[in-house]
Amino acid sequence: MKTLFLIRHAKSSWSAPDLKDEERPLNDRGNRDAPMVARRMAQSWPAPDKIICSQALRARETAAIMSAFWWNERSIEIDGGLYDGSASSSLEIIARIPAEVNSLALVFHNPTITYLSNVLAQLSIPNVPTCGIVILRPKVESWGDLEPGTCELLDFEYPKKERPPS
Repeated sequence: MKTLFLIRHAKSSWSAPDLKDEERPLNDRGNRDAPMVARRMAQSWPAPDKIICSQALRARETAAIMSAFWWNERSIEIDGGLYDGSASSSLEIIARIPAEVNSLALVFHNPTITYLSNVLAQLSIPNVPTCGIVILRPKVESWGDLEPGTCELLDFEYPKKERPPS
C-alpha cells in the first residue's frame, strides 16, 4: 500500500518586505508549529521513503524540522516545480517516482496543496493551513496512475487540531 503525505510549509515571515517570496523564512509560529506537528506524525506514521520539497526557504526550513523529528537522515530532494506549479505539474512530479517507493512526502504551497488534496481524494477541504499535512492512500500500484478520485483520506493533521483526551 502506498501513502502520500502532502505537507504545507509552516507559517512564514513577512517582516522583511524587500525579500523575494521564495526567500521568506519561517516566523516564530512556524518554528513552534513544525516540531509539534512533526512529533505527532512520528508517533502515528513511519517516515516516508522519499521526500521532495519546494526550493522556497520556508518549505526547506519546514522539511529540515520534519527531518529532525520525523524522517531522520532521509535525503530531501528539491524540485522547483513545487514552488509555483499547479496540481497538474505536481502530479507530473509524483508520476516520476518509481513504483518501489511506497511512501512519498511533498513539502510545498497553497493553493496547490489544497486543490490537489481535494481532487485526488474527492474532498472538500476549504484550506490546508500552514504546517497542515493531508495523508492519502492511493488506490493504485504505480505513482504514475494517480488520477482524480484515486486516493482515500487517511488523516488530516494540522497545528490547531484538537487532540482526544488521553
